[in-house]
Amino acid sequence: MRRAGLWRRLLGRAHEPETVSPQDAPVSVGPEPDPEAPPERDPPPAPEPLARLDPVPPGLRPDLVIPCHNDAPGLVRLLARVRRLECFARIIVVDDGSAEPVEEVIPPAPDLTILRHDAPRGGGIARNRGLIEVTADQVIFADADDLVLPEIRALLADLAQAGPFDICQFRYADSRVAEEGLWGHPDWDERFWEGADHVVGALRALPDDLWPVLAQTANYPWNKVYDTAFLRRHGIGCATTAVHQDIPLHWMSYLEARRVLVSDRVCAWHEVRERGGRLTNRSGRERMEVFDALDPVAARIARAARPDWEVAFADFTLGLIDWGAWKIAPELEGELRTAEAHWLTARVGPWMDRIAAADPGLAARLRARMG
Repeated sequence: MRRAGLWRRLLGRAHEPETVSPQDAPVSVGPEPDPEAPPERDPPPAPEPLARLDPVPPGLRPDLVIPCHNDAPGLVRLLARVRRLECFARIIVVDDGSAEPVEEVIPPAPDLTILRHDAPRGGGIARNRGLIEVTADQVIFADADDLVLPEIRALLADLAQAGPFDICQFRYADSRVAEEGLWGHPDWDERFWEGADHVVGALRALPDDLWPVLAQTANYPWNKVYDTAFLRRHGIGCATTAVHQDIPLHWMSYLEARRVLVSDRVCAWHEVRERGGRLTNRSGRERMEVFDALDPVAARIARAARPDWEVAFADFTLGLIDWGAWKIAPELEGELRTAEAHWLTARVGPWMDRIAAADPGLAARLRARMG
């Protein structure tokens, strides 16, 4: 059930006036194109122009990393928006084997670096390559078919006064919520933010006992500001799998962090369609690679042996695999469930005594899924 009171609070906040409306959002789809899909030749309708923006406040100037595959119209729109915001030191576009090379569509600029893979290698590898090129102290990721919203400017100004941090997670707006006439996260993410609501403001330090709570939000790469040196020091990046590439980036950042900040500023717009060739909609055997993406996180949590992280990650994993079972082709669901039972037994089985003590209901669900 939608939490209308919270959504009205988000809509009415004093620092929201520059936020793009749902009608101002793009119409391209999903977090990453399918490498096998044909290139998108016809651009979607352009969003309405941004309202006049106030002068850029002093703040951090991160680099922006954008992977792109066969989505030149979305990239053109995103770059136009980003340049209006005037808050990034450099824009790094990684063309992941687009049929029409990005450099033939996007004019050169002093603040723009374009890298290219001759063949598609996946969004995770593209983000990792972009991260190697980052020279700013902070980095933000974006997908070519989403938008960075104007509130990012105020957030970066806040962060300049906040002291050292490893990650700052901010809110985003989702097209599925906008279709209901509201603004903000879907319910499945909002419930975790509500769990941390007593510390969420324009910018707050998140107590470490709440890190496992917000770690269970959707593992998007584009709803955070990362400290570049932190990612490099801990070797944190995306998985090289065909799907679910952002799981290690998200979870390992929380697990290795020393200081996590959160902001209720809505700084990104995420456009979703339930059909099409994007990775979100893929239904083949590549869905089995979810376990490869989960593996490094499970190994790191096993070393920590902390029940709060074990409970959070196990619960997240059950939900993720249920989502994958909904997406995968019906003839492959049995194979997915068999792989799930083996993976849970091997990875989560050693945690079961601690999980049972902390959350008996979750332990019962895990045992049922282990078979």
